[in-house]
This record gives sequence, structure tokens and C-alpha cells, in this order.
Amino acid sequence: MKKSEPPLLWILAFMTIWAVFPALEPVKGQPPLANGIQPLVQLGQQPVHQLIPLNIRPLLLPQEQEQFLQELEGLPPDWHTLQDPDHTEQSERLFQLNRQRDEARLVHQNILQQPIAFLWSGILRHYLPEYQGFSVALGPELTSTSWGIIRFKPMGLPDYLVAIPSGESARQLLLQQQQGKEIEIGVLFIGTLVADESLIYGFSHDGKEEGMILPVVHIQDVRYFLKTT
Repeated sequence: MKKSEPPLLWILAFMTIWAVFPALEPVKGQPPLANGIQPLVQLGQQPVHQLIPLNIRPLLLPQEQEQFLQELEGLPPDWHTLQDPDHTEQSERLFQLNRQRDEARLVHQNILQQPIAFLWSGILRHYLPEYQGFSVALGPELTSTSWGIIRFKPMGLPDYLVAIPSGESARQLLLQQQQGKEIEIGVLFIGTLVADESLIYGFSHDGKEEGMILPVVHIQDVRYFLKTT
């Protein structure tokens, strides 16, 4: 079961992306990173897993994420004992937990170095004629699991995030934008966990204080797909 980000968090996510990439214009003398400029695939009835190479481990579904965490961490933390009305005390407990688990998981180098794939959401923004594609604004996806809420944290995002549809599809998407429709897409990230801080344990800041795990992933590739309506 996926949880939608609160509207405010979406807005903040978009503002952050566009503060870093305000115009997405090519830099003279320096080619853009190719892995952020990709076709916008129409999957139709095919599953998203079709986009993932066989040597990449998919972490799209709750059960896939739970199995991965079990192999890497063993057992989920006792969220109840980590909580405390005193936020200073709670932060100290989380700090100690994260430090202990960072050290313990170093024995699982084969899992830490395994390429993985996960999903974020995107929205098509401005059409860029020089790329014949659309700039992409990003928003995280949250997944409810038996371990807590999983929210992947991508690191090293490409300088340019551009989704390129086919010619006919581009015309249809432009028309939809002119009609005021917001076009959502799926963003498939591929990468490996950051070695020294691969998982971060914490609590959500939405007022519910739910246990949350943030896998920190260095991004190596990006794929875009059009969400079916």
C-alpha cells in the first residue's frame, strides 16, 4: 500500500529540484549527464519490472523491500522503545541505533554492493525543444511495510532530468498541458546503497511519528514511464 506525500511536501520537493535546475539549459563546453535524459516509455499493460535489467534487484513492492531489509538487517527495530516525548532523548536513541546498525551491516558487502531499483514519482514540466522532451519535477514515494514506512533517498542525481516521448506522444502531452492537465509519470532509479550510511532510521514528520527507514542510494541510471490513467 502506497501513501501519497502531503501536498506541502510535494511543493517543497519541486521547489528544491527547480532551485537546483532552474532552466535545464545545456552547459557550453560540458555535455549533460546522459543518464538523466531518457525516453518516456509507454508500458501499456506491462509491469514496471519490465524496465529493470535482470542483474538489478527490484525494490518496488512492499514484500521486495521487506525481504531485502531482512537479508541486510535481520530484524526491524523496536520503534516503540525508540520513541520518547523528549525529542532530544529520541534523537539520541536514533543516533545510537543508526551507528550500531551502520557498523553491523558492513559484513554484508555483497548486499550493499548489489544494484537495486526503486520508484519515485514525477511530473512533466516545461517542454524543451532542444531535447524534444520535458523537464521532470520529482517527488518521493512512501511505501508501508512491516518494517515501517520506506522512503528511498537518491544521491548524486543527474544534472539534467528530461523525459523524451515519441513524436506523436509529445504532441498529445503538449495538448494536455495546454488544457491545464498535470501529467504524472513514474521515475525508476537504479543505483547502489551508499556504503557508509546506507540506511537511516527515523520517524515521520507528518504528525503521526511513524517509524521510517530511508535507504540512501547513489544513482547510476534513470528510466521514465508514463503512468496509465
